[in-house]
Amino acid sequence: MRSIVILDLDGVMITTPSWRADEIAADGYSEFNIEAAANLNSLMKSIDAELWLSSTRRLQKTLDEFNEIFKMRNIESTLEGFLPAYEIGTRRNIEIDHFLDGESTSNFLILDDDQSLHALEKGRKAYWIKTDPLVGFNADKLAEAKMKTKNWT
Repeated sequence: MRSIVILDLDGVMITTPSWRADEIAADGYSEFNIEAAANLNSLMKSIDAELWLSSTRRLQKTLDEFNEIFKMRNIESTLEGFLPAYEIGTRRNIEIDHFLDGESTSNFLILDDDQSLHALEKGRKAYWIKTDPLVGFNADKLAEAKMKTKNWT
C-alpha cells in the first residue's frame, strides 16, 4: 500500500512572518527554514512514502521546477506530484479530502499550518501535523510525525 506525505510550504518549510518579504535564494525562490528542511529529510528517510505538494505555490511552478528548488535547498526526496487544483479560494481541507478520496492509501501524513484542516473528514485530522507558521516543521513536529508513522505497513 502506498504511503503519502502531503506537504505545504508556507508555515512548514518557509517560516517568514507574513509582514516581511521572504528571503530569496540565489535561484530567485524563497529560502526554506534550514531546520525544517533537515527534519523533512529525516522524516522521509524513516518512512517509505511519496511526497506530494499541497501549497498554493504549486500553481506558480511546474513539478520539475519545484524539484529543482527542493534540490537547491538540500531536500533529498523528489516530489511525486501536486494535489489537484480546484477553484481559487477552495479551502485546503477540501482539496486534501478530495485528493485522499481518490487515492488507495490508509498511510498518509499532512504537514501544514492551515487552520481549515480542523474541518478534515473524520479520522483524517489525526494524521495532520499542525505547524506553527513562524516555526515550521521543527524537532517537536518531526517527533510527532515519526510517532504517527511508526506503525505504517
